[in-house]
Amino acid sequence: MSIGSVHDTNEWSEKFFALLMHKIEAEEPFTIVRYGDGELTCIMHAKKGGGGVNYDGDHYSSELGHLIQDSVMNPIIAENFFYALGEHCHQIGLVRDLVRDKKWNASLSFQDAFVFVHAGIDGRLQKLVDLCNERHSIFVAPEYLQKLPINFDNRVVSPDHNSFTKKGEIVAEIAQHLGEVENSIVICALGMSSIPILKELYQKFGTRHTFIDIGSVFEPYVENGMYRSHFDKIKTELNFEYDKRSARRNRQAVEKGSLFNDGGGTYNSHRRRKKERKKRMQKAVQSDKNS
Repeated sequence: MSIGSVHDTNEWSEKFFALLMHKIEAEEPFTIVRYGDGELTCIMHAKKGGGGVNYDGDHYSSELGHLIQDSVMNPIIAENFFYALGEHCHQIGLVRDLVRDKKWNASLSFQDAFVFVHAGIDGRLQKLVDLCNERHSIFVAPEYLQKLPINFDNRVVSPDHNSFTKKGEIVAEIAQHLGEVENSIVICALGMSSIPILKELYQKFGTRHTFIDIGSVFEPYVENGMYRSHFDKIKTELNFEYDKRSARRNRQAVEKGSLFNDGGGTYNSHRRRKKERKKRMQKAVQSDKNS
């Protein structure tokens, strides 16, 4: 598919984003991994033994290059596992070169890797922010991104660079926070390392939880965020006021000792809905065991 600019939204991207949001609302777990020029360059550098860094400062290491290459050459074929590729990787010849070198799976079906960028530009990303506020959610990112004012239930701090070297520790910490029966939304901002980490998370927990390789869309909303050219195109900035009011109500409800009774509901309705949903799911699981 050819489009004028990879940063311009399009019907293909909009439909894909709408599908992902529908799945979250319906508590249908899915995983999405995204490939851009950095990931494809890393595959190329694997042959040379590594060398160089991408814009984020992640090394084009041989080990990571082989992990990314393996993810496409031995793909996960499932309805709830999505591969997404940046159109510019075709335009600048990276896909062509990898196909020539037999390091790319040309038969693999890809969605638009800029799906969250487009949603962040025109305001549709607010839907994902609101869902993370309302549902059980986990944020996995470097320290500087952890000040993002979204009401994540848990936060996992990753290294600033080359998170794949700590893949086992990151996966284990995420596993500790996943809901027992409730579908958790896990947002990962891990650069190129997202691919091998999310692949392992899917293989272990993909039937129950949602794992999203979010990319750089939250960078403009934190201090010291890495600049991207698509930031200049943002038409509608994200609104975090919902979370601020919610956090204040949460503290007030706890102080009053009425978190889940009628009074607590006045202060903390979204938390009450979370708990009620969890109870329903626990009853359903117990019913299945008894039948």
